[in-house]
Amino acid sequence: MPENKIIGVCYCGVAAEYQEEICNDLLAYANEHGGIRMVFFTSFTNSATGTAQDIGEFRVFDLINWDKLDGMLILGQSLPDRSLVGKIAAAAKENSVPCVCLDWQTDACPCIVYHCGETVYRITDHLIKEHGCRKLNYVTAIKGDPISDEREDGFIRALRDNGIEPEEERIAVGWWWTHEPAKAVDKWLAEGMEIDALVCANDIMAISAMRALARNGKRVPEDVKVTGVDFLNEGQLITPQLSTADFDRRIDVRVAFEMLFGEREGNVELEPNLSLSESCGCPKAHAVDINKSIRALTEFNDRLYMFNQKNYALESRIIEQPDWKSALQIIQKDTSEAWVKKLWLCVNSDFIRTKLDDIEKPQVGYSTPDGYAKTQRIIAFKDMDKMSDGQQFPTAELIPDFDREIEECKFLLVFPLHINDSSIGYGVREISEFSESERWYLYSRSVSNALMIVRQENDLTLSNRMLEEMYNRDSMTRLYNRRGFFKNLSKMLEMPKKEQFVVISIDMDGLKEINDNYGHLEGDHAIITLAGIITQLCGRDFICARFGGDEFTAAGFAEPGKGAEFELEFQRKIDRWNEISNKPYKLSASTGRIEKEYSEDDDFDTMMMLADEIMYRNKAGKKNTCFRGQRRNN
Repeated sequence: MPENKIIGVCYCGVAAEYQEEICNDLLAYANEHGGIRMVFFTSFTNSATGTAQDIGEFRVFDLINWDKLDGMLILGQSLPDRSLVGKIAAAAKENSVPCVCLDWQTDACPCIVYHCGETVYRITDHLIKEHGCRKLNYVTAIKGDPISDEREDGFIRALRDNGIEPEEERIAVGWWWTHEPAKAVDKWLAEGMEIDALVCANDIMAISAMRALARNGKRVPEDVKVTGVDFLNEGQLITPQLSTADFDRRIDVRVAFEMLFGEREGNVELEPNLSLSESCGCPKAHAVDINKSIRALTEFNDRLYMFNQKNYALESRIIEQPDWKSALQIIQKDTSEAWVKKLWLCVNSDFIRTKLDDIEKPQVGYSTPDGYAKTQRIIAFKDMDKMSDGQQFPTAELIPDFDREIEECKFLLVFPLHINDSSIGYGVREISEFSESERWYLYSRSVSNALMIVRQENDLTLSNRMLEEMYNRDSMTRLYNRRGFFKNLSKMLEMPKKEQFVVISIDMDGLKEINDNYGHLEGDHAIITLAGIITQLCGRDFICARFGGDEFTAAGFAEPGKGAEFELEFQRKIDRWNEISNKPYKLSASTGRIEKEYSEDDDFDTMMMLADEIMYRNKAGKKNTCFRGQRRNN
């Protein structure tokens, strides 16, 4: 058996009994053959209703890092959207990765399938020949589903081979679950139909049918014999013990690896073992410690209850935080307490938006068909007691330093973080066994909800800031408007004054001529250019504003002489722009400056009026400058 191989596994429904059993068998086989490493890509849902929730879950399969894999196993029976089997197999072929599908027939790749039709045939034949049943009903799963149809065909063949003609009214659709079989039993009995035996396409439907029969006063197996297929634990714990078929998943696993590593070719068909027991009238097949099972179930429910309480507390603490940084710290602390050796929580790098401009931009990988962003940010990472966060890396790598981590951990589980079809990111955890996976589903939902709360609170804060910016800033130049200028000036004047106070009045020259000769778009360009120069010069020391049209103001505290330097540098930048702009006009502006020590007795409006007067005198001294009269009314 080749070693040092990394095998991917795709499946849905983490907590389902079938999935947990076969995944644990995969882990056991890999541990026996030391060089095998595995990455499990899983969604928690095992429904295919086409809802936004399903879309968000199934996007986890977009994360498969094919360039790192030496093989892919698909648990086909667990994927409710059968098209996913073909898509994953096609991607494996495109990336030259061997692929095998377990327990599902597809033309997309080699398959391992059970003779499920033959199994139902043998069970039905047993009921007829050994127990003398002649009036047999059947609960199929889904019409058109290959496995369901194969099992139904086995039932019908057994009837005909024993001289019994199938009756359409004795066949009902159960959808692999509990409600429809019970409704079918109620209907049949209400119609007075005589039933010797009820054959079901799986154990879940058989158990549901047994309960419905008991509710209607029918005894199993004395009045109606019942059988299932799948060998679920629940069927072995109930009374009477369920007759079913036992699948040896260890054979599945061994054969799957042999196929992946080129030791077998083509499809492989396996035969389940019949487990005939009390529900069909045979002796009990398996001894079960009921008390042990009840204790285990009680302990599981207690742990699940405590875990739910912990998750509710997490979301409550998140809501209480004043900002997204504090909220992320809560998530990081919660991650440090997770019951796992290693855990990565990754979110789309643009999920938390920190800039006002980001609010108006569409987000890649959030509420879009694109799913995940091209880069991820680790918001929490646990390596035993060591924690870190903030690292960004390409999504295609799955986690930073994947090769080293998979070698050290051996087995990794990848699960989605999302709200409906909005992909937030994903989690990756080290795994040594599959048990109580319900908790990881609840954990993923809690983390997703907490992150969405963080996102919404952050966006609300940014939106409020953006509204405030729109209220206080000029939309064309992004300088403060009159309202924003005086709001920030008041704050500045309340601070200790250790330097001189400078007020500079700026008025653009010749804007009307630019508008008349070259158009208003060119005039707007000239205004924006002038505003950019003013912004560069203001820095953090001055408050700059556009009061309207071509009128600007700058004010601030500075060392003596800084106001004069401002004006000189302002003119140099204008001259430099005129040299390189290739515009048919020259940019020009006039300035006026007041610079003095400021006291509470000083009146800013008076200082600004004096700066205006100086600016107008300077403007009047220029040639070819249009004087436009009084400038401000304050």
